[in-house]
Amino acid sequence: MNADIINHIQTWYSSKCDGNWEHSYGLDISNIDNPGWKVKINGEHGKKPMTNGYENDENDWIDITATESDFIGYGGADKLNDILISACTWLSGK
Repeated sequence: MNADIINHIQTWYSSKCDGNWEHSYGLDISNIDNPGWKVKINGEHGKKPMTNGYENDENDWIDITATESDFIGYGGADKLNDILISACTWLSGK
């Protein structure tokens, strides 16, 4: 995993924490039983909606949907880095 991705997410999270925001919103990274990963971010506004998805086989897949305020990404067991890259792209508005 790229340290720049982790630093980007940490910086974003720290910038949002104001004593209130973090009680209702944030980032959740968890595993799913496919096996794979789920990354959920909420509490944003004005972000560019995006979708991305493919399924090459039962292990090589990604399904990402993001609105102006929420990001949710799922992927196979080896796709956490790819999901986090998409999350950072969404957070950056690129």
